[in-house]
Amino acid sequence: MKILLMSLNSKYIHTNLAIRYLKNYIKCHMPNHNSEIIIKEYTINNEMDYVLRDISKDEYDYIFASAYIWNIESLSILFSNFRQINQHTKIIFGGPEVTYNAEVQMQKHLFLDAIVIGEGEQIFLEWIEALETMGENLAFEKTKGIVYRYDNQIYVNERMPLIENLDVIPFAYDEVLLKGSKILYYESSRGCPFNCSYCLSSAEKGVRYFSIDRVIEDLDIFLKYKVPQVKFVDRTFNAKKTHALAILNYLIDNDNGITNFHFEITASLLDRDYYEVLEKSRQGLFQFEVGIQTTYQPTIHAIHRPIDFDKVKKACLHILKMGGIHLHVDLIAGLPFETYDRFLDSFNEVYLIGADQLQLGFLKILEGTRIQSEIAEHGYLIRVQAPYEVLQNKYISFKEITKLKEIESLVEYYHNSGKFIHSLKYIMKNCNISPSDFYLKLAAYFNENSYFDAPVGTYRLYEILAAFYDKHFSNLELFLDLLKVDYHYANLKGQKALFNYIEVKNFNNLRTEFLNDLSFRKEVLQVEENMTTKQLLKNVEFITLGYDIMALIKSDYKEVKKRVSIVLYDYSHSNYTRMLDIDYSKFVKEGEGDQ
Repeated sequence: MKILLMSLNSKYIHTNLAIRYLKNYIKCHMPNHNSEIIIKEYTINNEMDYVLRDISKDEYDYIFASAYIWNIESLSILFSNFRQINQHTKIIFGGPEVTYNAEVQMQKHLFLDAIVIGEGEQIFLEWIEALETMGENLAFEKTKGIVYRYDNQIYVNERMPLIENLDVIPFAYDEVLLKGSKILYYESSRGCPFNCSYCLSSAEKGVRYFSIDRVIEDLDIFLKYKVPQVKFVDRTFNAKKTHALAILNYLIDNDNGITNFHFEITASLLDRDYYEVLEKSRQGLFQFEVGIQTTYQPTIHAIHRPIDFDKVKKACLHILKMGGIHLHVDLIAGLPFETYDRFLDSFNEVYLIGADQLQLGFLKILEGTRIQSEIAEHGYLIRVQAPYEVLQNKYISFKEITKLKEIESLVEYYHNSGKFIHSLKYIMKNCNISPSDFYLKLAAYFNENSYFDAPVGTYRLYEILAAFYDKHFSNLELFLDLLKVDYHYANLKGQKALFNYIEVKNFNNLRTEFLNDLSFRKEVLQVEENMTTKQLLKNVEFITLGYDIMALIKSDYKEVKKRVSIVLYDYSHSNYTRMLDIDYSKFVKEGEGDQ
């Protein structure tokens, strides 16, 4: 039998963990099977005609596809067309998008022959065993965890019990992927201790863990191959303190200087024990994602998410103060009881934490969640197609949701891009405006000038923000210096008309002399002594400024001094940029002054 395991990922850089588990589970627990199992990954950005042609090149007996909210529409188009040209290949879906309403999906999608519901590894193993010993019909009939079609009737088998010992699931990745540049997903646990009403994780009770020995064995592989990023998909990584601390300690002690690890955590569970460990971590080693969702107590109660925002805020501020850990926080608009104005309050409170990224998401009503049964109670109107996002409810109108969508776009452009860090902080601390008012005014400016109507290039975003600032606030000259600092901090190259460039006589020669200083190389840049100045210049940049921006930043954006200054950017680190204050007097010989 020839079996294709395929997925449509959201981006090319992503990988699908589920289909690799399936293939390796068979290889581990049924090494003498007679089926040929092939993995292929595409993205939702591929033309479905291309995917159709590609999967039609080979005569597969069975195609298994991973279905999620972000790819179900594309999968439906793909296999509706595939079925017209191929009647014999059996099409089976699995994944969260089809698990909780499998019969409905089978009725809706006539091209489907079966659906795997829930955890797929043991189901896939027992199905292949039955297929090779009893034939196709009995394989579908006898295997737990399958909903299948036979003779135009839909049959629902009993659920397959969950795997108790997760260590029986083999490592997912082969050497080709480990040597590549894609994000690799990994899990050290399954399930979530919380019961948030909007989340599918609440449908599965309890949390199961891979053993620490097994996790360390897997992490050693990622570290050995220097994988750029490993993204843990544990729903609450730090739900079990001993488990989480053991992993964090091991990664710190065995850091390869390159690999970054991303975790979804509950910040309110962090304490002194965590901080003592995290303070030892390399800058760029860890990323934390914190799901705050709302700061409104009635909403927190309604969604069964008993998290104290004050504790979350304190923990987030502690993480940021330590430095070196990228912090990502989430908000969800459209939750019960939260009006437009009250959501803006949540936005302001969370934005002012100062996390590196703030994801402004919109509630999605998913099959299998508790909130699905509360649609009428809260007056939800929902998009009929995936991802089933809320259009409006009793508390927030579609027009207000639209305004929040515009804020979302601008937060992505400006805050989350990391290209406007210092200019945005200056505005928030000096311009007497709340984050929500700032983004609403900026959205109005975008609408006035039709900037939302087409994609906006990166440099154009700097020009737009400068013009907007000039319209609403004072001291444009200072703000242009801040934008210039941000532009180079983002490792963007070349002189631009927007910025003021102060001429310094013999600047290039003086810059070279500076970089030739052996003590500066060793103590500040921390580079090898035998590195040439030409090699150094590939990773550094000097810029001149009319204001002492480094002093401004160090004073928490309060101390403004108009004097010529020089900043050096060190781009040699893969996960961050260093900004260094350079003594301007060393670039100006006595009696010369500014040129």
